[in-house]
Amino acid sequence: MRNLTLLIILIFYGMTSKAQILQQYQWENRIIVVYSNETELDLVSKQLDLLMEEPKELSERKLLVITANNDQQKIVFPEDSEWLRSSLTDELRISVETEFEVFLLGLDGGIKLKQQEIVQTEKLFSLIDGMPMRKAEIRRKDQ
Repeated sequence: MRNLTLLIILIFYGMTSKAQILQQYQWENRIIVVYSNETELDLVSKQLDLLMEEPKELSERKLLVITANNDQQKIVFPEDSEWLRSSLTDELRISVETEFEVFLLGLDGGIKLKQQEIVQTEKLFSLIDGMPMRKAEIRRKDQ
């Protein structure tokens, strides 16, 4: 009970760590994080627009899309959430000088792509589809 209370307090005050933010999705979802230091909001908007054009492909690949800035994060796919205080940028080791960055995290939680420009969906899907776990998912689906 004490651990649950502590977890609720940490979440409430936005002091969640990588374990609470990213590990809760490990082995369940691949994650795309679209980061901006708030000066490059146009790039964030363009990246999210590209991703949201392909909801079926995002779902099929078990993708969770998160947008983040210096101290907040928000899930934008599969469902839109509220902004929450977050240490996600610290956990991903995003430099304070970074204006825009896109991350792809695999089912294992490892960073599979880190790019400081808009990523085309074809590149993301090709990268994911080449991963061993994704290949196994495709084989199971085809059977």
